[in-house]
Amino acid sequence: MSIEVSLLQSALKGAGLTKEAETDDFWRKPLGKNAMAPGVRRQYFTDRANAPINKTVIFYETMSGSRMGDNPYGIFEYLRNSAEFGEFLHVWSIDSRATIPEQYVDAPDVVFARRHSHSYTYFLATAGYVVCNATLPVYFARRSEQKYLNTWHGIPYKALGRNTPKAKFGSPAGNATFTKATHILTPCKFTTEKITSAYSMKGVSNAVFAEIGYPRVDRTILPDAGLKTRLRNTLKLQTRESSGEYRPTVLYAPTWRSENDKDVVDSDQLLEDLKALAGLEIQLMYRGHHRMDRLIKDSSIGDQIGDIIIPPHDISSNDLLTVVDVLITDFSSIFFDFLPTGRPIVHYLYDLDEYERTRGTNLSASDLPGAVALTRPELVDAVSSVSEDLKRSVGEQDFSDSPLQGERYRAAQLLYCPFEDGHSSKRAAEFLIDDKTDGYRTAAASDNRPTAAFWGGPLPAGPKSETFLKALLKSAASQHEQTVLIVERNAPIDKESLKKIKRFGDDISTFSYEPEPLVLLPKEDEEQRVFASQFYLDFDTATSLLQSNETLQQIYSREYRRRLDDARFDRVFLASDLSNDELALASIAGDGNAATADKWAPPTSNSFAPKQKLSDRALPKGSKRRQVAADAYRKLRAQVKRFRS
Repeated sequence: MSIEVSLLQSALKGAGLTKEAETDDFWRKPLGKNAMAPGVRRQYFTDRANAPINKTVIFYETMSGSRMGDNPYGIFEYLRNSAEFGEFLHVWSIDSRATIPEQYVDAPDVVFARRHSHSYTYFLATAGYVVCNATLPVYFARRSEQKYLNTWHGIPYKALGRNTPKAKFGSPAGNATFTKATHILTPCKFTTEKITSAYSMKGVSNAVFAEIGYPRVDRTILPDAGLKTRLRNTLKLQTRESSGEYRPTVLYAPTWRSENDKDVVDSDQLLEDLKALAGLEIQLMYRGHHRMDRLIKDSSIGDQIGDIIIPPHDISSNDLLTVVDVLITDFSSIFFDFLPTGRPIVHYLYDLDEYERTRGTNLSASDLPGAVALTRPELVDAVSSVSEDLKRSVGEQDFSDSPLQGERYRAAQLLYCPFEDGHSSKRAAEFLIDDKTDGYRTAAASDNRPTAAFWGGPLPAGPKSETFLKALLKSAASQHEQTVLIVERNAPIDKESLKKIKRFGDDISTFSYEPEPLVLLPKEDEEQRVFASQFYLDFDTATSLLQSNETLQQIYSREYRRRLDDARFDRVFLASDLSNDELALASIAGDGNAATADKWAPPTSNSFAPKQKLSDRALPKGSKRRQVAADAYRKLRAQVKRFRS
């Protein structure tokens, strides 16, 4: 029996598959249409409760299972080709429309789990390692033994989460997925700071950030031998050597737009722009964002414009960039992936004012490396100019350390991609598997200030909520603690209060969530029903009931994990009239201690002293040692409280 087969068989031991039909359904049959389906959620929590963690399994998801790709794919490839970390079973999430690449169809160490099938919930619940480049399903509740690496999928040129113009509190899915991460990799300090802010991580997340570059960019910086030749042959691209008159290869790769939360494409604008570019002495390629392709197929662009190359979608964008001489894009972070090459970039921002008003950006036009074009004539002139510069260069010149577009371009390389050397996948694997941080630039989402969580729940309008919000703002103004607002996404906070909250920026982490029904396992229903239906419970009574009932502890610890992972707060302040469910969760947040918001007072001086605690030196925040010690301490504390009660 091969090592790979034994890994798969070992991984499936906890799945309880006894019949061939069960095995077939396990891999293929969806348990529901989406993550909110009761059957999906119930099966996930059943798997989580009954099956052990398997440290030889790595679960990957890219863009909700749409494909194998991006940063998770770079890590996957490195681990498969490196013996130093041992053997793993690699499990890839795929949605119903995704295709499995031919080279992995019969690979013995790679399996594919259809999203929201039993195989999907099982491996998500039991994999020792989880790697994702976006957001995981809302029901994911990381187990303490699991490591979860979030890689995100680009440097945030666009505004994200709470920092978008129309955002109320931010993205519940984004907040949750980053809070649950133990490891987060980014390419630079800029990305670390923007993600931390956008997803309200200050005072909440215990993740360790490692600024080590993007694994997907390895494919662009150090392509496999022969890749460029194969791509040029496939795409029928001419080179200096194959053509008497060299024509630079130009890729137009625009991002998507939306109106009223619906994706839109201005097809007339797109076609006219491409027609203007097709008239130049260049080899023109076009690739739309995958969200655009749903509205206007890339193939239809090729049908309407003769002299244009449409690369097949099985060629990854990072591979494609290896044969690109000039990149044209708009608000897409693809330009950051191209930046290490030093080759010319043209930013075509024909709708700059409208885009900044509706979506928002983290960079102004003056910050951008390369050329900026605001109109079609400016676009044509910019592409013509850099194409002529390339024609005058010698052979296939390496511009990586001496960009053709000068000093501002070089400064952008040092700012946004200082670690892109073709070996980011190796560093990512070491970071995840071995917890290696020595020699890497690391960061944490939180500073050493104490944390004050204001547990708002639904926060209905009224005088009591006004008192709660006033205390929240006083906490943020004190500067002596990190203030966190935990609130339902649709809480009816008035516009004036929202403006005040926004003015404090990251001094108030607005952690919003979607209210969802508890998932109860067999024999838990009655205990939970009795607890939840009791009238007029105060916080202390709810806490006492929770601490004296093991079933309730399991229910609410599981739900707390789903919502806030292992976040804990130094002080917790409660809104009025919280449900018993919310009181139980708030009790966990403050280790059994909380007060009503009207009792807020500035923290004492010794609670925000700048000296680092001995425990922080011995057990650094975000470290495995600290996590183990914290879990052991909480268990011991709970046992002592049960004994005393």
